[in-house]
Amino acid sequence: MTESTFIEFPNIVYSDTASFPAPPNAELRASWNDGLIISSCSAQLSKFISDIHAPFDRKSQNEPVLDGDVAILDNSFELRRDARSFSDSIVALRSKIGYNKLIFAPGLMEPSNMALLAYCGIDLFDNSRVLYATAKGFVLLPSGTYKASDLGISQESLLERNMIEVSNELALVKYMIRTGRLRELVETRVNASAWAVASLRLLDLEYYSFQERYTPVTGSEFYCNSKSSLMRPDVRRFRERIMERWEPPKHKKILLMIPCSAKKPYYTSKSHRLFEEVLLSIPNSCAIQELIITSPLGTVPREFETFYPASQYDIPVTGNWDLEEIDMIQNLVRHAASFGFEKIVCNLGSESEFVQEVVDCIDTSDGNSATSPEALSKLREVLMEECQKVEKVPRSVDRIEMVRSMCRYQFGKEGGAMLDGASVVGKYPYLKIMRDGVQLGMLTPERGMISLTLEGAEVLSQLNLNVIEIGDFDLTGSLFSVGIVSADERIRPGDEVVIRRNGELAGTGVSLMSGSEMADSRRGEAVKVRHKIKKK
Repeated sequence: MTESTFIEFPNIVYSDTASFPAPPNAELRASWNDGLIISSCSAQLSKFISDIHAPFDRKSQNEPVLDGDVAILDNSFELRRDARSFSDSIVALRSKIGYNKLIFAPGLMEPSNMALLAYCGIDLFDNSRVLYATAKGFVLLPSGTYKASDLGISQESLLERNMIEVSNELALVKYMIRTGRLRELVETRVNASAWAVASLRLLDLEYYSFQERYTPVTGSEFYCNSKSSLMRPDVRRFRERIMERWEPPKHKKILLMIPCSAKKPYYTSKSHRLFEEVLLSIPNSCAIQELIITSPLGTVPREFETFYPASQYDIPVTGNWDLEEIDMIQNLVRHAASFGFEKIVCNLGSESEFVQEVVDCIDTSDGNSATSPEALSKLREVLMEECQKVEKVPRSVDRIEMVRSMCRYQFGKEGGAMLDGASVVGKYPYLKIMRDGVQLGMLTPERGMISLTLEGAEVLSQLNLNVIEIGDFDLTGSLFSVGIVSADERIRPGDEVVIRRNGELAGTGVSLMSGSEMADSRRGEAVKVRHKIKKK
């Protein structure tokens, strides 16, 4: 392999022996010589003994792990017997070696679990499990393992068939990684085995913080077709940020709960245009806080509808809610109601019943569809009456506070200071934050969040939010991790970040890594730089 050869991960190290030659399309081939792997990859390999009972502070375990470019998860085949040992071992190993090194887990991979293994951070698999299953007469499919004889597949053609399935699944996994939809694929594949379901469940329940740290805050459209979708790190993070960062503006005195729509963002849908027509017909509608009720996100304040994942998720709609969904939504509705609104109005149709179990509200749908003429007429009547009872709020103030809420969600509570002394101009959703005639940032539906100018980055720099410190050099293009001295651990992939040099603003851009990953890595593109300032 020449120095210019490009290897995309995850990938497969194929056994290459006289009995089992590697396929022609194999990028990595391996043979065994005294227990050592000799491959076309020039990386040095180190071993990690997988033992869930052994503490990681033992010197005999720590030192080998920290050498070389690849860590081998030894005895990984045995981890197929115990989902907890698997999830604990993978998280412990990745936490120990960081993201500068690759993880190789031999003896585990088959088409049905390849997506899960890649999702867990395993970079290299081998085909030993495939060879073993073939010898035992099993055909390996993405949906599971089956007896070849039951499917009318001959033993002579079985190995070729299994290797084709492996190759096709690897191509699909790589595609889903590139498009940001690997989790979606994982949720469909884990149903092939109880071990895979348990492994994903343990990762979600016990290692959420580990996953969330590396989960982007932007992404492509995705389907939420299973219960596992409720615990996706990006979905759970959205719900937690609502609980931790969202606070309705003080002038919002009336809480209006409405259903979600199939079309995203919500404001583009036919149903939400009907709701908008009602609000526009009401004087002082700025006193109304809209709250969209949905699964798996729970509640979406109107001002967050362009943010990921509120603008990207899709879910099958049946009108039936399970107990887990109802409990999740009720908790978030209680949280919203805790801000002391003078009146709560519910226009949810069939969803009104379980919402009314936890809050005292006026139900304007009254058994009808939320978009029925009867419900819309009643909604207009109730809101007209209630808005007359509260203080009138200028629309300009409402826009400022709406964008302030966005900044609090995106950058943390302190981020609301971006709107101090500022105004908001433009037609929704293209809103600009202006201060003294200078643009600080702009809401762009393409990214679904506030994009910063240098002036806006300076505001965040003064607040020490999303800050990356670099060495004493000029930014000429993208910022690579090798040039980073330190990074705010709150940074997530996709975040707007501030770049500082010697304590002074040097640029701004979009993060491609988490803050902790930047500090740990010594290779890879860390920030796509948008604006930069030359050294003085």
